[in-house]
Amino acid sequence: MVDHHFLGGTAHYQIALLFMAAAAKAPHRRALRLPERLAASMAAILLVTTIALAAYAIRLELPGLRTEGQVVAVRVEGYEPDREPTYFPVIEFAAISGQIARFEDFGGSSPRYRVGDRVMVRYRGDDSSRFAIVDRDRGSNLLLPLLPLFGALWFGWPFIRRIPQRLKARTTGRATRGTTRGAVRPQRPMMNV
Repeated sequence: MVDHHFLGGTAHYQIALLFMAAAAKAPHRRALRLPERLAASMAAILLVTTIALAAYAIRLELPGLRTEGQVVAVRVEGYEPDREPTYFPVIEFAAISGQIARFEDFGGSSPRYRVGDRVMVRYRGDDSSRFAIVDRDRGSNLLLPLLPLFGALWFGWPFIRRIPQRLKARTTGRATRGTTRGAVRPQRPMMNV
């Protein structure tokens, strides 16, 4: 039997301190993974948003028909002393079927058009009054999905930069540092107390 008092205290007490120090670090390791999961979730949400916006822009741009329309009225909404009014141009155009269609474009705090102005209209042939917009600049609608795409790349960068490591680990059959999920990261040596 070994005399535990020789170590300057009981060995059980020192072992307990070591286990308490290790246990105090364990939640910290799990907490390090939380920002990675949050960033991955944000990247996934922004990527889905990018795909949805791109699908919307393509659905409107590619099969859309173009024609010339005329502003027939400007509707003013919300004109109160403490609030700025919003101006909505009402545009009328002849669809390819010969039917006269009328729609209200997006509003703004200042009137963009006056009654009688000619504008280019982009619409879908099947239901021209519900799916019509003023064709301002074709590039602006197609650039719309770039904003969430850049956000997805920003949040997803930690995962993108590790792709070569993960591919190398798969081809060689052994894991490189940081590629296996749940791998213990090297810690600095603990001091004996």
